[in-house]
Amino acid sequence: MKFVVATLALSMAPLIAQAIDAPTGLESTQNGARSVEWTWQPVDGATQYEVTVNGAAQGLTSGTTFQSEGLHRGDASLHLRAVDGSGNYSYQSRTLKIQVSDDAAPAQASPDASVQAPTTERRAGTRNDIAVNAADTGLIDPASWQYSEVSEKAGYELVFSDEFNGGSLNPARWNAQLRWDGDWNGERYEYRVINGEDQFYVNPLSADQEHLDTVVPAYNPFQFDGERLAIRAKKNPLKTTNDTKTWGPLRDIVKQQDFMSGVISTYDKFYRKYGYFEARIKIPNHDGTFPAFWLFHQKRRSEGTQKTEIDIMENLGHAPWYIYNSFHYFKDVSSSYGGRHQFIKPTPSGQIYSGTDYSDNFHTYAVKWEPGHIVWYIDGQQVSEVYSDAGNYEELYLQINLAMGGNWTNFPTSAGGLGRSRGNHFPNADDLANFSDPALEIDYVRVYAPR
Repeated sequence: MKFVVATLALSMAPLIAQAIDAPTGLESTQNGARSVEWTWQPVDGATQYEVTVNGAAQGLTSGTTFQSEGLHRGDASLHLRAVDGSGNYSYQSRTLKIQVSDDAAPAQASPDASVQAPTTERRAGTRNDIAVNAADTGLIDPASWQYSEVSEKAGYELVFSDEFNGGSLNPARWNAQLRWDGDWNGERYEYRVINGEDQFYVNPLSADQEHLDTVVPAYNPFQFDGERLAIRAKKNPLKTTNDTKTWGPLRDIVKQQDFMSGVISTYDKFYRKYGYFEARIKIPNHDGTFPAFWLFHQKRRSEGTQKTEIDIMENLGHAPWYIYNSFHYFKDVSSSYGGRHQFIKPTPSGQIYSGTDYSDNFHTYAVKWEPGHIVWYIDGQQVSEVYSDAGNYEELYLQINLAMGGNWTNFPTSAGGLGRSRGNHFPNADDLANFSDPALEIDYVRVYAPR
């Protein structure tokens, strides 16, 4: 069941009273390497158009064309809202997609790459100034409008959501790969072990045919029951060695990891700077689990990044009473240098303890990210904050994953870890014998942009 535990009232601009017609006739043409020209038909009464590309607001234009440069390879998307002379906004247009490549040769979006235009019907839970997409292939899950809290967050509008009411991951919104410090784990079919962790992430959306042929049939960690997604870890049925390689081809890495698990990510599909990011999650209570809900940098090191990371929720499964919030970034990052790590500890503490066992039930974990200010919430209540202009640097995307083991799990007890002696790190023989397939359960993910 989906419900809001607490509604956070944030005073921003007033709601818009009336919508004009949404833009139609959207077209796109790649006219250079990673360059796309977007066009649309004029709307009667419109003086400006609000342009959003890849989920990120681009501002207002008075014309009916917009040029995007330096796009990432893969899907690029556009949606619009028309604005009249009184400041009234239309419904959101249909979402138009195009496959972007490094080639300079022109390419046009195919007719089936776009989402049907929204209906003019006002559905339960909607606001007059927010679009309702008719098909579930855009960045907003139409099912979100069934829940009243979506339309009651004052000063904000929904820009991304997934209610996980279906039977599989929606590839219009999610990847199923971990991307770390600017590179995919699996890109060029090279797989890496991150932070000494013990899982192999299964990717049913992989472009690696070997992964699809050998790994996905062995185990799928993404399980749906019609109301939520569970990412469930399992002992790796393909493990045959005790190697400890940190990177290599699939055939080497998959056979050495103790567990299989999953990650979902909006890299290159949805990313933005600032907003309200929330997910309703139930964490596992199991030795060795390391679930996380976090925001990470969209750009690669060669593209200019400070490798920003906002951890909305982290936990170690043997201590489900503690939730961790943190903010990391790196100075002087370049294509040849990883940068100098900077950590700003939230106030009053990045370690949240309220006496609650957070594995007993679902809880809502959220971040309000504004210029110079990051605020963390659990169940609508503020638990920590950071004041820093370092958080203003770049756009971030969402990730949710269930890691197993790793460096932090094996830290001393005083640092939150299992506190085991050297040579007895997770997973030991008892851990493997008592492993019971823990799951991170996700009820929904929703992101709101400030008005």
